[in-house]
Amino acid sequence: MMSTKKPSVRDWRNFSADKWTVTTFRAYLFDEHERRYGISYVTRNHAIEGRWLKTLIAEHGAEVVRKFIDACFAEYRPTPQYPGLNFAFMYSYQRARILPRILAEQARRERAQAIAAPITEEEIGWL
Repeated sequence: MMSTKKPSVRDWRNFSADKWTVTTFRAYLFDEHERRYGISYVTRNHAIEGRWLKTLIAEHGAEVVRKFIDACFAEYRPTPQYPGLNFAFMYSYQRARILPRILAEQARRERAQAIAAPITEEEIGWL
């Protein structure tokens, strides 16, 4: 009998991006931080980061949160005093600048998809 084992929520590489949870995002943050900066991910408070992640996921969805995190990583320039980046910094200091841009991009995509969607028979009947 073949096993149909679902991927672990920690396995962000094999887990659908729209279904990511706080645990998935933590694994992603740890892996991506080490890949980009060559050092371990460090945060002062895992609990507060978890709450903030959960809040953003609930408000905007996992795909937006992933794009936000990626944009924060892309824009951050490490310094000798601050060689790494954590989600608490992203949420506290980068959110007001970066998140609105991500949300505007998503809204533009959704409008373009709505415009490009074909008219259904039911909608033709309403016209």
